[in-house]
Amino acid sequence: MNTGQTLLTIIAIVLLGSNVVSINRTFSQHGVILQQTEIGIFGVSLGMSILEEAQGKAFDENTLDSLAQSTSELSSSLGKNSGETSRDTFDDFDDYNAWSDTVKIEGVDSFIRWANVAYVDSTNLDGTASGRTWHKRMTVYVHAANAQDTLQVPYIFSYWSFR
Repeated sequence: MNTGQTLLTIIAIVLLGSNVVSINRTFSQHGVILQQTEIGIFGVSLGMSILEEAQGKAFDENTLDSLAQSTSELSSSLGKNSGETSRDTFDDFDDYNAWSDTVKIEGVDSFIRWANVAYVDSTNLDGTASGRTWHKRMTVYVHAANAQDTLQVPYIFSYWSFR
């Protein structure tokens, strides 16, 4: 093998090596993107499951067995009532206020979920009302240990009835 062939062989090996490194970097980036996507999908599912569960509850503790005719009949404080120690015992929407838990999904990540509930005015659904209204907003937050962001899932629950 002469000097020209040796030089071409060395150049070919360097090009091959740089391509292998580039491909390896690309596969690593795709792995991270796939992991973040999987974490995001599980986060949305965990947040939505809490919202769907809460939607099946009564609007307010005072509307479990009777209809409210004015907002003064609604609870002035939001959150768990006496005897409500877990989600299984929650009976109305605002029991989820200040609630939190941790869910570990094997092979994916560990997720922290928490919720806040507030009365909102129909003219400003992003804000918080100063008093009781016919509308409550729940925001469920989900954060994964390996995620960069915290997922926020808001929902407005309004009180109404047919006569």
